[in-house]
Amino acid sequence: MAPLKIVLCSQEGERFFSRLDDLDNVEIVSCTEDQLHQHASDMDIFFGKPSVELIESSPKLKWIQAPSAGVEFVAKIPKLAASDVHLTNTRGAHGPSIGEHTIALLLAMTRYIPESVHQQSQRIWDRSVLYRTAREIGGMTMGIIGFGALGRGIAQRATGMDLELLAVDAQAVDGTGLIDEVWPISQLDDLLEQSDVVVVATPLTDETTGMIGAVELARMKPDAYLIVVSRGGIVDEQALVEALKNNQLAGAALDVTEPEPPGPESPLWDCPRLLLTPHTAGASARKEQRVVEIFHDNIIRYQNGEPLINLVDKTRGF
Repeated sequence: MAPLKIVLCSQEGERFFSRLDDLDNVEIVSCTEDQLHQHASDMDIFFGKPSVELIESSPKLKWIQAPSAGVEFVAKIPKLAASDVHLTNTRGAHGPSIGEHTIALLLAMTRYIPESVHQQSQRIWDRSVLYRTAREIGGMTMGIIGFGALGRGIAQRATGMDLELLAVDAQAVDGTGLIDEVWPISQLDDLLEQSDVVVVATPLTDETTGMIGAVELARMKPDAYLIVVSRGGIVDEQALVEALKNNQLAGAALDVTEPEPPGPESPLWDCPRLLLTPHTAGASARKEQRVVEIFHDNIIRYQNGEPLINLVDKTRGF
């Protein structure tokens, strides 16, 4: 049997590609996007983010392993969605790092870390406001929108910080011992009204685009926080800016925006009580190692004719 030609075209996980060297009966090629056209015609498996051009020029392509959990690109490639090409993602790899980042963002807001850093840059030592208004997160209720692998990773760390948990999900999922019951998405309003911090951890799909707008933000407590760590476009950013300017929320933190980065004139840059991180919640060497390990295990499954893990429903986008 001819070896499977596997083309790697991603910086994500690149430092751990050598972990694929022990695979049998494979030809592994690593290339840049500019070199990809040289390998498209005869590749069997692709690791990276595909394009319309790639799908149209890859007649032998059988399986795409996305190096990310999000696969929003499917909606922009109808030919891929309609094809019999398998698509898998790296669901589960990002939970630990994004869970830590979520807690870091919450602590940054409740402990006024950005304000303290700003004071340091100005050589100012003034605790008159910060000391009296800083908050503990223990005992807070965290509401998680989306209780997949990402939501569970956040929940595990929030439990360790003594937060109470609520969650909603579009699918009927188990609380895995972290939450007694994961509510259906129809109870989103209940979650918003009861939570001291709301975390958006759901994938971006047609159903979740614009899910959190002015009406939903108004349902949140005036001393609550909003944290977004999955994808931009789920929260109406203009509505969020207005809510923060009108003191409807205690604060918000975005690791993702729509678009990325925000334009130079975006109100996000100067919005009060808004913390931005540049899509770094998923960043860590251990996460990249997990990404490659998922791919490695899936290659063996593919060779053995076993079901692939993290198979994406291309019609639903997750």
